Amino acid sequence: MFGFFFQMFLLCAGAFLAGVVLTWLTMRSREPSAPSAPSAEPSAPLSLMEEQQPAEPPAIKANSRTMMFHTPESPYYKRMKGDAFFHSPEDARRAGYTMWTPRPRMPV
Repeated sequence: MFGFFFQMFLLCAGAFLAGVVLTWLTMRSREPSAPSAPSAEPSAPLSLMEEQQPAEPPAIKANSRTMMFHTPESPYYKRMKGDAFFHSPEDARRAGYTMWTPRPRMPV
């Protein structure tokens, strides 16, 4: 009887360890590679680098569950936590999102 429980324990422990190893291997392959070290010499002349402006953050927030996007003019823009971001409404529409519009109030 003790042998049976011992065998079951070993079987469960082995299955658990196999799951841990497989999960670790799949997650390890998804990690982004380390960014390469920046070179000491700039690739463009200094005058061209001064003209370049930093990229502005995306202004459009979108919800992938409802497939709707909000512009900064939306009353819910500050409240919502978007899980997708776009630089323009056209980009959001191309991705399949629709713009938020106020719902008409239903008479009570």
